[in-house]
Amino acid sequence: MAKNKNVFNAPRFRVNDEIYGYKDVRIVGEGIESKVISLAEARKMAESMELDLIEINPNSSPAIVRIASYEKMLYELKKAAKKNKQTSKPLKEIQLSVNITDHDLQTKANNARKFIENGSKVKATLTMKGRELLRREDSKRSILEFIVMLEDVATPESQPRDDGNKTIVILKKKG
Repeated sequence: MAKNKNVFNAPRFRVNDEIYGYKDVRIVGEGIESKVISLAEARKMAESMELDLIEINPNSSPAIVRIASYEKMLYELKKAAKKNKQTSKPLKEIQLSVNITDHDLQTKANNARKFIENGSKVKATLTMKGRELLRREDSKRSILEFIVMLEDVATPESQPRDDGNKTIVILKKKG
């Protein structure tokens, strides 16, 4: 039977003899019909199956317990948490200005290329000030050049959109 160790910041569950204070519990598990039985009966069932009795939800009425291998359940929870952590890549942001030089624009495009190749999305933000706002279409030249520089590795999620004094576009990996 399992000892209840808090490994890998897993949630803390009461297991086997740690479960007390209930007359009846709702039992669940793989291949077990969900039903309300006494706590002593649930312990006997788990023992006869050579598995652990794990308290899943103490707040419900009656409390919910599961018959399963505690180590296997912790392993599955850890595996699911790790998978969820890997799938979320951050959104990287690149700031552009209207009067950016060609060399600076190329440097920012190279940095964005690295981010995109590593699986992140890139948010390119062009900030306009003063008279640049009056000539909005001419001012968008640098963000359009930026998109063209990255067309071999990235595609825009949508057309560049205006948001006050900014124009924003999000680029994602091609394919």
